[in-house]
Amino acid sequence: MRLVNLLPVLCLFRPLTATFADDAYHIDFHHVLLGIPQPRATFLHRPSATSKASLLYTLSNRSVLGAVNPRDGSVVWRQHLGAGNGLLRPVFGKSIIISVVNRTVQAWDAAEGRLVWDWTSPDEITNLEISQYEGRGQGIYILTQGGGAEVSVRKLSEHSGALEWEYHDESGYIPRGLSISAQGLYFVASHSGILQGSKIKVTTLNPSDGVSLGVINLSTDADLFDDYSMLTLESTSFSSLVIWSDRTLKSLRINVLGTNKIYVARLPIEKDEPIGTLQISTSATKGGAVDLLVHCKVRASHATSHSAHLYHFDAVSESLKTVYHLPSVQGPAAFSTAIYDGNTYLVRTTKRDVTLFSSMSEHHLEQWLLQPKAHSPSTGAYDIPFAVSEVVVRGKSSYAVRSAVLLSSGDWEMIQNGENLWFRPESLSGVVAAAWAGIDGPRNLTKELKTESHSRIAAAYLHRIKRLARDTKSFPQWIQGIPDRIAHRLFGIEYRSQTTGFQRDSFGFHKILILATDSGRVFALDAGSNGKILWSTQVSVVEKGQLWEIESIQVDSDIALIRALGGVELQVRVTDGSILDNRLSSAEVDLKTTITVPDMSGSALTIKVKADGTVAVPQRRHSGLEMTIVTRDDNMAIRGWTLATYEPVLAWAFLPRPNERIISVAVRPLNDPVASIGKALGDRNVLYKFLSPNLLVIVDITQPIKCVLSENWFAYTVFSNLTERVAQNGAVTQAATKGYQVVVSELYESTVANDRGPLDPASSPPNLHPRAVDAGVHGNGLYMVSQTYLVPAAVSFMAVTSTSQGITPRSLLCVVPSLNSVFAIPRAYIDPRRPTERDATSMEAEEGLFRHEAALEFDPKWALNHMREIQGVQSVITSPSLLESTSLVFAYGNLDLFGTRIAPIGGFDMLGKGFNKIQLIGTVVALAIGTGVLAPLVRKKQIDSRWKGT
Repeated sequence: MRLVNLLPVLCLFRPLTATFADDAYHIDFHHVLLGIPQPRATFLHRPSATSKASLLYTLSNRSVLGAVNPRDGSVVWRQHLGAGNGLLRPVFGKSIIISVVNRTVQAWDAAEGRLVWDWTSPDEITNLEISQYEGRGQGIYILTQGGGAEVSVRKLSEHSGALEWEYHDESGYIPRGLSISAQGLYFVASHSGILQGSKIKVTTLNPSDGVSLGVINLSTDADLFDDYSMLTLESTSFSSLVIWSDRTLKSLRINVLGTNKIYVARLPIEKDEPIGTLQISTSATKGGAVDLLVHCKVRASHATSHSAHLYHFDAVSESLKTVYHLPSVQGPAAFSTAIYDGNTYLVRTTKRDVTLFSSMSEHHLEQWLLQPKAHSPSTGAYDIPFAVSEVVVRGKSSYAVRSAVLLSSGDWEMIQNGENLWFRPESLSGVVAAAWAGIDGPRNLTKELKTESHSRIAAAYLHRIKRLARDTKSFPQWIQGIPDRIAHRLFGIEYRSQTTGFQRDSFGFHKILILATDSGRVFALDAGSNGKILWSTQVSVVEKGQLWEIESIQVDSDIALIRALGGVELQVRVTDGSILDNRLSSAEVDLKTTITVPDMSGSALTIKVKADGTVAVPQRRHSGLEMTIVTRDDNMAIRGWTLATYEPVLAWAFLPRPNERIISVAVRPLNDPVASIGKALGDRNVLYKFLSPNLLVIVDITQPIKCVLSENWFAYTVFSNLTERVAQNGAVTQAATKGYQVVVSELYESTVANDRGPLDPASSPPNLHPRAVDAGVHGNGLYMVSQTYLVPAAVSFMAVTSTSQGITPRSLLCVVPSLNSVFAIPRAYIDPRRPTERDATSMEAEEGLFRHEAALEFDPKWALNHMREIQGVQSVITSPSLLESTSLVFAYGNLDLFGTRIAPIGGFDMLGKGFNKIQLIGTVVALAIGTGVLAPLVRKKQIDSRWKGT
């Protein structure tokens, strides 16, 4: 009995680690994401002049700058640059790359991702160009636009980022960009006239001091400000070009900057054939000419086709000629150019093959057929927005081509000579909601048996035959996997199941994670198979610049119900991602969300919540529900509605003060079992916990606060900058408390041990108005004890671990963005009953209490992510496994995804890796053999002794 009581104390002296070193990278998974790459900010570049291999650089839609190893797809380094549109340019021959996000220009070490220098512009930066030419023209040129009509061109030093000069233009023309070549620096702007048409103004600037050398005005009949025409700037080492099109996108105008002459290139496209988009890229040849590639995307009602047209422009002879026209291909396609040894190569990537062309002939040099994409579980429309390629010539007729291809789903893959080298699921970035879905075999079997018991004999027999036939489909694969499973259990050999899809396990580690992203995609991940993507479906079309806002994800059996803003409800099958129902309540403009609850008969009842926080009358009558619905409106008011009658009745309302607003509302998790209603003290007395399913924690203050509620305790984090009056040695002094704090509070039914307080004669938790109690009989009523801890960094989100029975002590999970980590703080360290300014007594030590310290450092052993850095995590969800000792944890957010499992006091119900199973089996076998051999001898000896005795 004493040993059982000492168990909490013994747990304090064992190593309290969130993840053991031998478990890291085995029981957890981490999707290191960058975001969806942007076309004009993705390229292959050698990190230094002496490097023989290139890295793949990109600036994503999440404003994450990263370098990817083209061989295996691993992230070499990455930096989060904040929110906003960005630009990225390489500095050829140097070991730096230049990025622009909002108003900040930054130079990064291309190999290590180290910040070299940065410079902040007073105005918004719209364009960036880098000059590589020898002389005073070397530098970084940026185009900025202020709040008014003033436009500025500035030059920065590529070594230090210092401002060298600036040129201002107040003509009122719309800035289009900068272009730099060996001939000079050009600033291009445009103006739309009502009577005279559009004009393009080209200003030539001296790269050394920014002085204007002249202005040229180009007239064009196309309206450069509508949605049909286009204007682009292309530059090479020999010349700079400005290219624009007419409204039909079937002819191009080309001008060499610094001259007045305009060249016309007509595309060989039928008159009635609609062109969706034009993409233009240029490359310089050995002789100083320019190869101009035009990619046309034609969108018809029945299909989409792609064609490419190559033009050769010689600025010396002032000639523009057509090299060839590639025939159109049906379906998705992307074109990219690459330069090797001064020659231009064209790479066409389709859904079926990769084809290599030279700039000299339309006949392909090499063609590789693509293998089926077994690694991409995405479903829906398939397209290839863009690709970047690299070509290496290995002989007269041998080529090596690798292309980084972006798919319409947002996924990124590398293709080398037709083979898929790697696949990066960048579409997983931007997860806004997640939920656990466990396909419970015993629970489903219970439903099946219940269905059979309520059916007729013939129907039940037929249903059972179908169920057995369905279960035997995987029996051959299960038989084949027996040797592999035995080897895995005994020798630890990695075992990969031959069956596809979701696989259950006996410990409950293989659970499905349902994720919804802000781009309108829904995913299913297997938490027990390194976060493997089971399926992906585009369920909502999100316009550019918009985000898909999700209210919640609720999983019932194998159906996931996704609720979005505006009353949108979507039902998705968990196992395969098929859409079962997609409802939009467009008629109810004021509808905010819906809630599905079971009525007294067990059937689902939909409750509609309006934007003002009121609850609408259900469309179907019910006999009454013993529950309270809590709503929150846009005016920061929280209300509680009872459904005891057909019409909802307002039970209570909470309104913050005029100078305050509600930051968050915390409720107990859906899975929050309580193993004991009391807390055993060291003197064998009991403090009864205040447990109520109606408990809410409302935070209404002027600064952000994160809060979590579980069982009978809650915790919140806040930044404190208060000054307190402290009495010490008879004198009152001012003590400043400044820093990040975590406050933990516990609720008990009474201050007196062995007393239930006001709940003693009650058979259920208190309602809205608890009755008055006699303080002499029941102590002082409800009792709360709190304690404050100073933490070294801000905590952006908090959650608690969960187990199936609630026996295992909970750990507090804290997301710390500045450390790129998720910490699991043991419950014993944040117990508010820890003695203050004194050591624990023997009775308190027997409870597991020890001296309180004001500062709570984040122990590296508490980090769930071990040595990984997880960026962009905004929320954490937990789920119990079938083992009472273990809880499943999943962290998600704007960027990375991380999943693991944690045993707060150790895996007491599972054999460890050090357990020698071979020795155990050998011992049992040896005992069996010894028993078999010695049993006849013992029996013979007993018989002989009886005969001799007689």
